[in-house]
Amino acid sequence: MSVLNEFEKYLRTEGALNPFGKLVVILLVFLTGFLLSKFLRWIFMSRIEHQLRHGTYSNPRLLTIVSILNKIVVIVIMIICVTISLDIVGLNTSSIMATVGVGSLALSFGAQTLVKDCINGFFIILENQFSVGDTVVIEGKTGIIEDIGLRTTVIRDFDGSKHIIPNGQIGIVTNQQRGNMRAKVICSVALSEEPERVIDLLNKKLVAMKVEGLIGSPVVWGVTNNTNTGYEITVAAYAKAGSQYGVEYKLRESIVEVFNENGIKLPIFKYEIDGK
Repeated sequence: MSVLNEFEKYLRTEGALNPFGKLVVILLVFLTGFLLSKFLRWIFMSRIEHQLRHGTYSNPRLLTIVSILNKIVVIVIMIICVTISLDIVGLNTSSIMATVGVGSLALSFGAQTLVKDCINGFFIILENQFSVGDTVVIEGKTGIIEDIGLRTTVIRDFDGSKHIIPNGQIGIVTNQQRGNMRAKVICSVALSEEPERVIDLLNKKLVAMKVEGLIGSPVVWGVTNNTNTGYEITVAAYAKAGSQYGVEYKLRESIVEVFNENGIKLPIFKYEIDGK
């Protein structure tokens, strides 16, 4: 106790903190804030390890969430530490906070879109709506997710185009990477061809079809539409997520082979010229 009393003499003058004492207390406040932020980061990292062990979330997504939470926690702790420090040096923080509040309100009106983008982006990441590498349809744009940020999502279209979509504009998302997908092909046949014969030939050919990602065998639904010049037969198959396009291409190729090998005719489209 004598050591503490001796040290306190250097911190106080006539019972009040002197400039040196105030500096020491401020340093202790920031040290406490630093240790608290480190402790919270340790808790977040422990949570990551727990989720990774149970396979609930992907590593990149968890790291993104933790990074966002760490930044928010550090900012909040720093604001608290600065406020306490200003009180220690004798400044009236209530008027300062009121001014900051008015400024923040004015800034919020000017940055509503930015705030909306960031909030929506946070929940996109938190809820695992889609991940990097997923094939999605967002706001009419189809492609592969290339990057997910707090403010924007980047989609690489199949033609190579790069779409940068603000997260605040993302409404309905169609994720084609969750669960098995269906590949469907519609082929047109001339009216002169017997439907049963065409369906039988397709079944014999497609039952042995092999392609990466195909689940089971393709199924010929039958005649699904009639037209003035022929009829349409629909063929469908299920594939693993991401493989549906390759399966669809193989279906079209196999159907063409069946038609060529068996002389199956396609509809002949007639055009009228000058009303004739």
